Amino acid sequence: MSSTIESLANEDLAFFGKVNASISHELKNILAIISEAAGLLNDLTEMAAMGQKIELELLKTCSQDIIEEIQRGFATVKQMNAFSHSVDDPVKKVNLADVVGLMIAIAKFLSFASKVQFDQVPEEAPVVLTCPLRLQNLIYQSLVFAFESAGPDAQIRVRIPPQRDGSAYITFSGLGSSHGRSFASDEIKKIAASIGVDIRETSNVESFELVVPENAEACCKP
Repeated sequence: MSSTIESLANEDLAFFGKVNASISHELKNILAIISEAAGLLNDLTEMAAMGQKIELELLKTCSQDIIEEIQRGFATVKQMNAFSHSVDDPVKKVNLADVVGLMIAIAKFLSFASKVQFDQVPEEAPVVLTCPLRLQNLIYQSLVFAFESAGPDAQIRVRIPPQRDGSAYITFSGLGSSHGRSFASDEIKKIAASIGVDIRETSNVESFELVVPENAEACCKP
């Protein structure tokens, strides 16, 4: 196994572990809120059993908090399942809008995440043949870079403009120009090259785009 392939395999494992850790942390937060609301609900029940007057609004609030967190938990588990299945096939066809949407949802678990405006393609979203895990990693790294560059109070804009020249595009803008950093580090370039993705950055570093080939089977590396 060459050093490049070994490095990519290690990066795949690191990314998979990082995302699963982030999701499990989010689930832990959800359970903590449910536990706190359930504890308060139990206290109120005991007070009522002892004949003390309790506010009906408090009961409604506790119940609503539990319902909302359970719904958030179901959504998070659904996202976890979708991400976990990204390793089922090393190369497969994926809907680009679905992949971007999933990575935005998961990246929002980060404590420093900015707001994200996701403008999907007006017509049917492009479908590409690629390595799902690597593409997810690249999109996730793009969002992390955008969050760090723009700051938590900013709003990042993510778009999938119409396809051209046999490729699909994902654009990230709203980064601001004060950070002065390039997204395309050597490690990022290595991941992008392994699935045939071209990274194009503007001269003012306020935006960049990922050019995703419709068929990356020939360049996808194990």
